[in-house]
Amino acid sequence: MKDYRSRWPWVIAILLSLALVVSCRPAPVGLEPEPADEGDEKYFNLPSAVTATEDLHLTGSPPDEVDIAAYRLEITGLVDSPLSLTYEDILAYPAVTEVVLLICPSVFQDNAEWTGVPVWRLLEDAGLKAEAAKVVFHAMASPSSPPYPGSSGSSYFASLPLDEIAASDSIFLAHTVNGETLPLEHGYPLRLVAKDRLGFDWVKWVERIVVE
Repeated sequence: MKDYRSRWPWVIAILLSLALVVSCRPAPVGLEPEPADEGDEKYFNLPSAVTATEDLHLTGSPPDEVDIAAYRLEITGLVDSPLSLTYEDILAYPAVTEVVLLICPSVFQDNAEWTGVPVWRLLEDAGLKAEAAKVVFHAMASPSSPPYPGSSGSSYFASLPLDEIAASDSIFLAHTVNGETLPLEHGYPLRLVAKDRLGFDWVKWVERIVVE
């Protein structure tokens, strides 16, 4: 019987490379991207660099377009009151604006000014059950690509610990970058911005949040 365990490092490397292709691109109107400094430990000894492969999956391509009138951000799972929010609902929430450094290891680093809604505000409105421990962010699936098995239609998803989200305004769903509406290629209508997390945790085209 073949031992497939030796192949796992290659599988993980391929998954992370694909994730970087989808999530890690410079902001369209951001500052000039700089080469990633692999000698700076604060960029590479982050929790996501170790744990992201457990909860990050990629199989397809971004959505071809977004019908913003039909768009809904669904918040479900271990919540008291599931939410279904329109884009206008999201824009009506109090927003934060912060310059956050996006790091894609060995590819680039890019500062941009992002504006959006802290995730904890949305979860607060949904109401969290006592057993909730993590939050999974799902991207829209392209009609031309199959969903990841068990992902209920999403082609890409990643998770963050609930306590990390609850403690920070710097983990938010961005709808604006450098004063402009987020372009489709960079995650329109909503992109997760996660300060101090590597780029493959910055899920684009967020349409569903599941509390687990």
